[in-house]
Amino acid sequence: MCVVSMTGDFFNQRVKENYPWVVDQINQQGISRFSRNLVSREEFNDLKKEVELMKELLVKSKEYDAKNNEPECETESKMKFLRAAAKLVGVDLEDVIKK
Repeated sequence: MCVVSMTGDFFNQRVKENYPWVVDQINQQGISRFSRNLVSREEFNDLKKEVELMKELLVKSKEYDAKNNEPECETESKMKFLRAAAKLVGVDLEDVIKK
């Protein structure tokens, strides 16, 4: 398993465990309408910080994988949820993980 894949697995689990409301906001096609009534500003900001950290770690993971001949090893199924969670808080992951 490459580092990007492991980082993705870690944050998939972490977001789902620590921010269960995110799962309710994401549907099969991506993002459903975000309801600000479900979460406080503090919960939203906490998730945004988590997503920003995830993005930084994904960048470092991709660099490591490239140096170790495992570039572009992430699977779309693993990254779909991370993209959707990031989009909920206004963070774009497309420059890090491409479709």
